[in-house]
Amino acid sequence: MPTKAKLVNLTLHKSNLFMQRFIFYISEQTVFSNKKNNLSGSSALIVIYKTGLTSKMMQQIAAATHYPATVFLNKAQINKPVCKIRWFNQFNEIKRCGHGTLATANYLLESQRYSPAIFVSNSNERFAIKVKRNLAQLELLTINATQLTADKLLQSIINTPINAAFSTARRNGYTLVLIEEKIDLKNLNVDINAIELSQKNAVIVMQIKRADASQAIIYFRYFAPQFGVNEDSATGSAVSIIAPVIFRLTGLKSGELIQQSTSGALLNYALNKNRILVY
Repeated sequence: MPTKAKLVNLTLHKSNLFMQRFIFYISEQTVFSNKKNNLSGSSALIVIYKTGLTSKMMQQIAAATHYPATVFLNKAQINKPVCKIRWFNQFNEIKRCGHGTLATANYLLESQRYSPAIFVSNSNERFAIKVKRNLAQLELLTINATQLTADKLLQSIINTPINAAFSTARRNGYTLVLIEEKIDLKNLNVDINAIELSQKNAVIVMQIKRADASQAIIYFRYFAPQFGVNEDSATGSAVSIIAPVIFRLTGLKSGELIQQSTSGALLNYALNKNRILVY
């Protein structure tokens, strides 16, 4: 691994001095892309820092970038089995970030031929990494969701009939709504302002495109303007609720998730009891 910070286009005051004092290395990594289907996936900026970088500094760095997630790792921990991890977008610290964690593991596998087996978030949630053919797979625990009746407000936000709705929590969780397969999800007009003003959870809009004997093919979009993300381009952590809901509806434990964001993303997953592998 290089021993000097790789300077990126950060508009920070006295950025060179800042880099030399606190930052060991900066790089970027993309996950969930698929050239065949012209899906760009999503990228993360990975910052490996020396001791002394504060939360305020982390937010300043993230605010100066265009990345949907900026990931922070302490240099002293990246060679250990368990490593702390933090993620920020331009406005807030992110509570859970699947794509940023998977991008980090793949970057470390490429650069130092080793990734920690466990990443621990600032809220002490553990994100496990499995390695197959030199590529990282992210292991998540399922999140139980309660089926609910979609109210008129949620119906108006989605602006299309809702077949079923599920929720994991009343705040800082996920609300998933299932719509008809025939709807053009990519061009669906979703009221972002109404989500920000009225919803305590991120909102996932999902449709089952195909569910045969072997696997499911699911389209979805992810909205969280109340957390600084109007629409996420590639969302790994949401599989925690998507996979068990698909199993509940179809009985299938594996499949492809195609995120219908502007750039698009392809996520593969496999469900085994209360654990999900995402890759």
